[in-house]
Amino acid sequence: MDRKEFLSTMMLLGGATLLPADVSALNKLAAAGTRNGSRRIDESKVVLMADIHISGELKDGIPIKYPYNPTSLNLRIKEILQMRPLPGNVVILGDVAWDYGLEEDYRYAAQLLKPLQDAGIKVTLGLGNHDRRAAFFKVNPEYAAKSPVPGRAVSIVNLPTLDIIVLDSLAELPGLKPKQGTTVSGELDEKQIGWLESYLANNKRPVILSAHHPMTEMPKLSEIITRHPSVVAYVYGHSHIWSKTVRILRPRVPQRMVPVVCLPATFYGDIGLAVMNLTETGATIEYSSKGFWWPQPQENPPKEWELRMNDLQNEKCTLLF
Repeated sequence: MDRKEFLSTMMLLGGATLLPADVSALNKLAAAGTRNGSRRIDESKVVLMADIHISGELKDGIPIKYPYNPTSLNLRIKEILQMRPLPGNVVILGDVAWDYGLEEDYRYAAQLLKPLQDAGIKVTLGLGNHDRRAAFFKVNPEYAAKSPVPGRAVSIVNLPTLDIIVLDSLAELPGLKPKQGTTVSGELDEKQIGWLESYLANNKRPVILSAHHPMTEMPKLSEIITRHPSVVAYVYGHSHIWSKTVRILRPRVPQRMVPVVCLPATFYGDIGLAVMNLTETGATIEYSSKGFWWPQPQENPPKEWELRMNDLQNEKCTLLF
């Protein structure tokens, strides 16, 4: 994105970089597409995101802390709404909230994400270490009602050829005060482990497991994946940097190689999203970026970022079912 395109985007989003509360232009864009019938939805296309870090503590309609985060998210939303066809789902793997998971964070995040839903795109949220379950469930009670694991924000996203399971890896310390941090690392409680074992034992479809935290922080998850060949990949956020690796699982013979993908963020780090396209026998997860570290874009970006952007061109991961 060059400077001219950036300024045009800012005009679309409200005329100024720091006016993210006004999403009417995005709502109009979504509604217009629905009316003219040109915005077909493809259920085999999914946008994967993480770490949007939205603060709902506003002053004059602008977040007090890191006010450019909503603007960066709006740029990603605009990018999604311009896709042809539209994705059927957007999955956001945790750290929806800026820092302490306040109710106002989730209310403001819902406002910003509404243009996607108005366009007919289903949005699924996961929880990360900056989220808080009580506040999240209060603003989004449907997650508590639909979760197969009571007290945890677990979701199943059904797609034409596979399912995405969004696990709740938030390790929330008891008795937290409203603006007190919890542990940064993640965990899966025993209830989730038990439910996941049962689900995979009875499931016949390919499955992508996902959560906010890396698999390395949840050793029991690796054991489960080893036992269940229906799991074709693991996707997570948390690190704010796109990466793709392969987890070689033993002692299964022949050895299984399970792709592991870390998603970019809209906050800092690799700013972007990933697009997954399904086929009958597999899928591709492709990295997409439209900007550098904030501000996006920079007229004279650091040389390191130019190199990083070049390295990330045509980055994708292929899955086989």
